[in-house]
Amino acid sequence: MVQVVLPDLGRGTLTNHEGFYRMTGLPLGSVLVEYRFIGYEPVQRKILVEGGENELNVVLSETRYGLNEAVVSAESQADVMLTRSTRSIAVLDTRELEDLRGQTLGGMLAELPGVTTLTTGPSISKPVIRGLHSQRIVVVNAGVQQEGQQWGGEHAPEIDPFSAGRVEVIRGAAGVEYGVGAIGGVVRIEPEELPFEEPVTGSVSANAFSNNRHGALSAAVGRGQGQHWAWRVQGSARKAGDSRTPDHVIGNSGFQETDLAGTLGWRHGQSGFRLHASHFGTTLGLFSGAHIGNFDDLVRAIERGEPAVDFEFTYDIDAPKQEIRHDLVSLSAHTGLPTGDWIEVQAGFQSNRRAEFDAHRRFGDPDKDPAFSLDLRTWSLDTRVRQRPRSNVTGNVGASVTTQGNKNGESGFLIPNFRSTTVSAFAHEMWVTDRLTIDTGIRYDYRWQRAFPKENLSSGPFVRRTTTYSDVSAVLGIIWRPLDHWSFASNLGRAWRPPGINELYNFGVHHGTAQFESGNPDLRKERSLNFDATLRHVSQRLTLEFSAYRNAMNGFIFLFPESEPRVTIRGTFPAFRYVQRDVVLRGLDGFVDAQLVGRLRGHASASIVRGRETDTDLDLIDMPSDRIRTGLEFEMRERSWLSDMSLHADVEAVARQDRFPEGVDFAPPPDGYTLVHVGASGTWTRGSVPVTFSLDINNLFDVSYRDYLSRFRYFIDDPGRNVSVRMYIPFGPDRNGNNT
Repeated sequence: MVQVVLPDLGRGTLTNHEGFYRMTGLPLGSVLVEYRFIGYEPVQRKILVEGGENELNVVLSETRYGLNEAVVSAESQADVMLTRSTRSIAVLDTRELEDLRGQTLGGMLAELPGVTTLTTGPSISKPVIRGLHSQRIVVVNAGVQQEGQQWGGEHAPEIDPFSAGRVEVIRGAAGVEYGVGAIGGVVRIEPEELPFEEPVTGSVSANAFSNNRHGALSAAVGRGQGQHWAWRVQGSARKAGDSRTPDHVIGNSGFQETDLAGTLGWRHGQSGFRLHASHFGTTLGLFSGAHIGNFDDLVRAIERGEPAVDFEFTYDIDAPKQEIRHDLVSLSAHTGLPTGDWIEVQAGFQSNRRAEFDAHRRFGDPDKDPAFSLDLRTWSLDTRVRQRPRSNVTGNVGASVTTQGNKNGESGFLIPNFRSTTVSAFAHEMWVTDRLTIDTGIRYDYRWQRAFPKENLSSGPFVRRTTTYSDVSAVLGIIWRPLDHWSFASNLGRAWRPPGINELYNFGVHHGTAQFESGNPDLRKERSLNFDATLRHVSQRLTLEFSAYRNAMNGFIFLFPESEPRVTIRGTFPAFRYVQRDVVLRGLDGFVDAQLVGRLRGHASASIVRGRETDTDLDLIDMPSDRIRTGLEFEMRERSWLSDMSLHADVEAVARQDRFPEGVDFAPPPDGYTLVHVGASGTWTRGSVPVTFSLDINNLFDVSYRDYLSRFRYFIDDPGRNVSVRMYIPFGPDRNGNNT
């Protein structure tokens, strides 16, 4: 029997032994259908439901398959959600991503419970998972761990927001599966599946945003060549001018971005490979009011809390600014073994080039000559053997090696040249029954690292240093299903990471955040023991998930404000230094989605984080504020030409952060705030072409506010009201096999 799943609707069924199936009560419009069976490649199709009978037939092709797929293939969609992991996991599927396209990756993820964002102006945001970010969050793009975004609060993941076909967030320690640094969580970005079964498929997305007059366009096309070959190419471009608060233009906050990606795949029987390449390129302006010339001006700017001049809107991007280019190539291959197991290999290469331009540069052209530049190159190789189920036990073992090299093109001392190599080996096993799953694993990582000064630069804080680090990660988890619609998952995970190059050796002005940072070469490795408990319920009218966690971290490394700003030849900047403490992070997060009355649905999500130093019992700085989001969605009646039409309204309430170390920051935390968001979405069908559209108004009442995790909260409000319009047009064969 084949599993037939409608992932966007949360419904599913099984075929009979002859392959026949029937589903009733489907909404009109475009519907995604997925077919799954053990040992066969899953197949996805989109059909246009117009009323009456709709027939869809597919043929599955034999291939190899892994643990997770073998488990879920015999289960309904509800079973998948109840037993998908011993950890708390959130997923943005294709339909949810279409409603968020055009935002940064961090902005898209902020819709999920337990996830907030650390922002540096309107165009830079990075995910914060349960109070942790940067080096403690592993981002996996097309199967390769993203390198380059870890070094600073304003180094956001260099990933095209249009390229994702699916985004998965794992909350909590995941060191066994993902290695060094997976202390706070993991973000997995998977590209769209290749269209092996289709002659030509593709889509066009267009977005517009009012606040910064931001326009975004993306197009993709793919084709299957028989049963064995397929390819897909995708490109996108975004351009935005200065954002504005309810009262001011945020000067020099525009950005522009151009991205390109392509994937080629081959499969035959139990073997196959995929070659993926992508280019990400962006130029980001940084609010010029945060770059202050002297100490007195800095004090006055913080006390004033708003720009000293009235900026005019423009698309121009001047110094201070960043120029970032990130190129990725990944090759994955798999083949079956005579034992029934199979082997997978993933190789990757990344080139991350970053240049930061200082508005106060004394020599050269500040718009052409960077004050700070890095060229980071990373090579990686991962190999694993996935085991076929044997007496309810299955799993995988593997090894990996990663090597990096960084070339420093700056004239100062912010980050040195360095080389590093990391080697790892792991084993991960699961025992699965109808009501109970036990998950266990162990991993060993070893890192060699050498930092050295720029050529002909023998003075300053850098001397040649070689360090080595090693440790063990481990996991023990369970999933228990006492009732059909309920499950309880618990996970105990140990993870670790060595101190980053920036944490060890930073010494200078970080232009993106407009602050002077000092490293500490005596920092030791950071270790985490994380306990997570999750309760889940999935039924026809109600879905919920709530988690509680405790993360005890030995040697937690963080930036701590110094008592006085630092005066440099480039100006005066708030000063921070890296310190190390033993801390405990605790919290709650979760969501509920319910069918209330008729066509009215309600949803709510919330997150609470508490962080304290264990020795001093002081609150940690830069912990996310408590927040809750509630909303209603009304599903309108279908029309022959209009389907999936809905109206929604959300209220987002964020409390003032009252738990912080007194007297150490340059300004107290801002007040809490409440924002109202409204919108509408639907699918308009013209002939056989469905056009999905949405209209959203964020911060409907144009409220002035500042988030505690905004790096520019000392100087200016966050952006105000923003009206966004999105349109998505797929093309390819319709349900009758005709091209649209």
